[in-house]
Amino acid sequence: MRVVAVLGILGSGACSSLSPPLVGQLATEPSPKEERISSLETSLADALIEIEKMKARTPSVDGSDILPAIPPDAETGRCYAKLMAPPVYVDRIERRLVKEASERKELIPAELEWVDEKVLVSEAHVRLTVVPATYKWQEERTLVLPPRSTQVLVSPARYDVVIEEVIETPEEWVWQVGRGDIEKIDEESGEIVHQVRIPARYRQIKKQVLVEPAKYRKTTEPGVYETLRKKVVDVPEHTIEERVPAKYKTVKTQRVRQAEREVTHQVAPVYKDYAYREKVSDARLAWRMVPCEREMSKELGYKVQRALRKLDYDTGGLDGVFGKHTLAAIHDFQKKKGLATGRLSSETLSALGITDE
Repeated sequence: MRVVAVLGILGSGACSSLSPPLVGQLATEPSPKEERISSLETSLADALIEIEKMKARTPSVDGSDILPAIPPDAETGRCYAKLMAPPVYVDRIERRLVKEASERKELIPAELEWVDEKVLVSEAHVRLTVVPATYKWQEERTLVLPPRSTQVLVSPARYDVVIEEVIETPEEWVWQVGRGDIEKIDEESGEIVHQVRIPARYRQIKKQVLVEPAKYRKTTEPGVYETLRKKVVDVPEHTIEERVPAKYKTVKTQRVRQAEREVTHQVAPVYKDYAYREKVSDARLAWRMVPCEREMSKELGYKVQRALRKLDYDTGGLDGVFGKHTLAAIHDFQKKKGLATGRLSSETLSALGITDE
């Protein structure tokens, strides 16, 4: 397997997918000389990657990976801060076998020749012809308005008015206090009471009474008829059978002169070059040069905000203040560019095209 390393550290803020995109074209099986060159290139690439890994590690006083308390290459008058450096990756290219050596079978078609042949165009059959129906006019007497009966008033009904008494309040007996022929002692109060009759009261009402009912005479009106002409079937629809003989014609047809055959071809293996990224080191704390407090002026804030707004980052306005929107835009820019995050650094200013002088 041939491996070619592409040097160059990519400080991406997030791990990319390991599914390798196609970067090369299809290649045939390498020669022994190419295999030797590929082996040497692989060894050299592995050695260079190890060197990059050693460079990526943060140096320390005692030789460990612990971040030193003071930047090892600090300059007088400069300010430094511990920022979160992104993971480091290297790009590699690997040649993989896509398709193994195989055999391809080719089918050679048969050889044909033209000959004259009598072929059947249509078989003998019976043809059915549909004869449409014929019609004629016929008169018919049709009832338009049916007979109907009506009643005619001969003499109206006669009524009499009678007066009739109806009871309004019925007769009743009530007990009253006093003396009389009929007396009774109320055992609860000790009073002497006697029963008095109150007669019923009537009132007169007028009432209409039927003396002779109304008399009617029944008359019948005859129906109304109309003579109509309508179209009726004279001869119904029918079919006629006709025998048609078979038809032939002479045509040129192809005949196999030599049958088809199969030929086997050897197919060489196919290789493809795939690119992938290998992580050299994880995200870690590292010393980075940052603007000092005296340099964090509004003028620098204006420069940073203008540079970020040109790149379509939202800084929350153009006021020269490092507010939450501006700091968030700086963080997004650092992640996209693979820079150390945590605060504004000199490398971030350089990436924005701003000098911190």
